[in-house]
Amino acid sequence: MKKIVTLIVIGIFILGLVSCGPQPTPCPECPKCPECPPCPECPEAGECPECPPCPEAPAPAPAALTGEWWNEPYTAQKEWVLGVSYQNLAFPYVAAMQKAIQNAAKDVGVKIIETDAYNDTNKELANVENMLAQNIDLLLFEAASLEASVASIEASNKAGVPVVQFNGLAKGGEYITFVGSNQIESGELLGEWLLQLYDQLGKDKLTGVYLRGVAGQITDIARSDGVQKTLEAAGMQDKFEFVEQHADYDRGKGQSVTESILSKSQDYDFIIANNDDMILGALVVVKELGLIGKIHMCGVDGLPEALEAIKAGELDATVFQNPEGQAAGGLVVAVQYLEGQTFPIEILIPFELVTSENVDKIMEVANRVYIK
Repeated sequence: MKKIVTLIVIGIFILGLVSCGPQPTPCPECPKCPECPPCPECPEAGECPECPPCPEAPAPAPAALTGEWWNEPYTAQKEWVLGVSYQNLAFPYVAAMQKAIQNAAKDVGVKIIETDAYNDTNKELANVENMLAQNIDLLLFEAASLEASVASIEASNKAGVPVVQFNGLAKGGEYITFVGSNQIESGELLGEWLLQLYDQLGKDKLTGVYLRGVAGQITDIARSDGVQKTLEAAGMQDKFEFVEQHADYDRGKGQSVTESILSKSQDYDFIIANNDDMILGALVVVKELGLIGKIHMCGVDGLPEALEAIKAGELDATVFQNPEGQAAGGLVVAVQYLEGQTFPIEILIPFELVTSENVDKIMEVANRVYIK
């Protein structure tokens, strides 16, 4: 009789081992884990389907973003609804970003609700609040102001709607990541172009015109800082003399400001501008005065017309800012975040100096997103 009882006990013990299998390590903050069945996918991590994530488990690694990752095929798991706030669609570069976002939304399979702030942060906030009332899943946000646009991000935070910033970065509120370019870098490349021009011309000092954008605007300040820091780092700031004037990123104003300056004197070596619209306006004046080749010119953005002017030998250079990378990239990141991916707080798309040597490559990208 004792042998029978012993065999039964041993049998029950063996069956228990077979049926239970490996047990997960209990999570320190999850009292249910000892009672949970073994997790077949992660017995070593100590996580169970019915329990909260183990606090000791490693966080998932951020996405690896290499090459033109924003153009990699991706299909959303569902039709997410994204609210998109643009700074000012009157700017050709912002309009190009809109087209890039629209193309990406169609390819990925999500819905977008778009608004234009017209560079007015009060309108920007009203637009965001309106989109939040439509139960968007995420706000894709291009800030119009470094400081004042924080109100829109905080409104989204209060509504529990995640925010991904692109191109224009507001310094405040909680957001998932910023997909854009370091605007100081564009100014640094303008500065590097000036240093190359200095070596090319062989003069002791160069005099030029610097067309600035909107006074106090984030991008304009950053680009100006980049130019000055590059010249200072090279110990060459005393070799350049600037006539600076704001032309509000506008082609017509760029033309009128240049006309006014050159009507007083044409003894300038260069004109640089904080966007291509202004440099294209200046180019009209330089061509009319027969100064092509005497006054050297460089802008920023990589508009198709500026690229064509480089090919024609009328414009020396521009600094290409990639609208696909910043805008389509922002949308792809937003969707992948909603579907569980993690990202670093900043994803930078590099600028590139464009000359006659690489203009054809850059035109391929520009032709996809700029409205003809």
